[in-house]
Amino acid sequence: VDKEPFRQVMAVFTPALVFILGVQLIGIYVSAALYIAIFMVWLGKYPIWKAVAVSVGVSAALYLMFEYWFQVPLPHGAWFNPLEFLGVQ
Repeated sequence: VDKEPFRQVMAVFTPALVFILGVQLIGIYVSAALYIAIFMVWLGKYPIWKAVAVSVGVSAALYLMFEYWFQVPLPHGAWFNPLEFLGVQ
């Protein structure tokens, strides 16, 4: 593998690995928001305000869809639950 294609693959693989670890530690909703925002700013070159708006909106939509409508709890985090103030256990 050449150096540049390997760097491009690692630019996607490394944040994905951090996302997987983040799901275990801080939950899927916060990890997804961070993952989306970082990718939008870093690789997509979007303004930070757009990245934050989209990432929070997507995470909120996922939360509503899975927790309320489907009643399927997704991981909330092992270290701490950042959504505990909303009553999510």
